[in-house]
Amino acid sequence: MVAYDISDNKTRRTVCNHLLDNGLRVQYSVFECRLNKKQLKELRQTLSELIDVTDTIRWYPLCSWCEADVYWQGIGEPIETNEYHLL
Repeated sequence: MVAYDISDNKTRRTVCNHLLDNGLRVQYSVFECRLNKKQLKELRQTLSELIDVTDTIRWYPLCSWCEADVYWQGIGEPIETNEYHLL
């Protein structure tokens, strides 16, 4: 799971587009991304080069065992599972 707090509109839009290319938006600034280790490393590097020192991107790894216990209320569907862990 990836969440961000970015003040600049252009940077926020660019970060959002990269995350949309790699995952599913589940809240305005929260994404569920299924990535292997290489993809995770590349995405982290790309996003770190985009943000300012006052911005924040938080990465919350969720193991495959934790994924089974994810609970939500309201609208939304779980993303399809595959051989990668939810990160």
